[in-house]
Amino acid sequence: MNAGRLALLLWVGSLFCSALAFAQEEKKDTVPAPGKWQPAGEVMPPAPTAGAEEGAGDAGPMYEYGGFNLGVHARIQTLLGMVGDDAHVSNGDVLSRDGFRLRRARLGVAGQLVRNWDYELELDLIDEDSGGNALLDAAVTWRACDHAWLQIGAGKLPFSRSLMVSSAHMQFIERAPWVSLEAATGARMLDPGRQVGLTMGGQAYLLRYAVGVYNGSSGISTGDLNDGLMYVARLEAGMGEMGASEADLDGGDLRWTVGLNGYLNQAPAADIRAAGLDMGAKFRGLSFFAETVWAKSIPATRPESMASILDETERWGMSAQLGYILPFAFADLELACRFALMDDHVHLDNEGDLWELTAGLNAYLHEGGVKLMVNYVMKEQREGLNRADDALLAMLQLAF
Repeated sequence: MNAGRLALLLWVGSLFCSALAFAQEEKKDTVPAPGKWQPAGEVMPPAPTAGAEEGAGDAGPMYEYGGFNLGVHARIQTLLGMVGDDAHVSNGDVLSRDGFRLRRARLGVAGQLVRNWDYELELDLIDEDSGGNALLDAAVTWRACDHAWLQIGAGKLPFSRSLMVSSAHMQFIERAPWVSLEAATGARMLDPGRQVGLTMGGQAYLLRYAVGVYNGSSGISTGDLNDGLMYVARLEAGMGEMGASEADLDGGDLRWTVGLNGYLNQAPAADIRAAGLDMGAKFRGLSFFAETVWAKSIPATRPESMASILDETERWGMSAQLGYILPFAFADLELACRFALMDDHVHLDNEGDLWELTAGLNAYLHEGGVKLMVNYVMKEQREGLNRADDALLAMLQLAF
């Protein structure tokens, strides 16, 4: 065993041992079963962006004056991992070599400007694409009534469930494999990323909806570089309060949610169409989520001389994950497992046809303000070369 792998094992062991020994607070009582069903509303919040989640143990805004209030949120995620010899970030792997990585460092503010007018601003302090201090979210939301809201600005799209969930609340260190692969290659189809635009949404009893129009091109300060615009829609139904976290930290009786989503992006020289279906359920510490997404890029024009050439790109992915909070009094410990499939080009047999199995152990301390995560990721390329890119990862997250 080389020095790097020994360091990882020692680091993980010391983190868990010291954190569990330090945890002095009793595990909070589980939330009693709801007296009646209520609409599920956390998977798609009124502002479908990443930054306005309440921090762990949040006691409310830091500052209030009249109708104005301001809250600050942040998270730091430090990662250490061992990866196979063929792993590389250009292929969507989290590391290219054994070692450390500062996975995320986010800082944001959010609150209410005046009654019914909310604002949100979040920075990524270590963004790899632009060298740091990248603006992630900047949005203003008008809550017209209890059943409708309107948002303008930059942020996440109301598309698939796993993309809308904040990285602070995930059960695994990384999202499904197509997210990291598309981020590495820049060919965003299943993961359209953040966009600038206008979103309208609301809810009526068991149903929640969001529709929006956006630039559809990368970058939030360059304007629309597409041939047209991007149109996104999501419809969701559910019963019970699912909570912000994927883990069922509060317990309770059965809660569930189902969502349909889709978009049309009039990108340069091609139209990208995508659709997805997702579902989730929680029951007394047990959580389950599954989803499938599909996208196809169709050239806007096709010369007759190229009529016989296949120039369409079609890809899809699916994932299913299961987690369970172990009944310990000194901390919330969770076992989690996820299986994912991906085909990055339906018409080709290549290394992008893969499956991934992730097993995880999570420790939630101090009401989730401190989270320790250990994941073992096994990948198998179904076609082409089979790379040695399995990974053993550990991550410490501090969030407020």
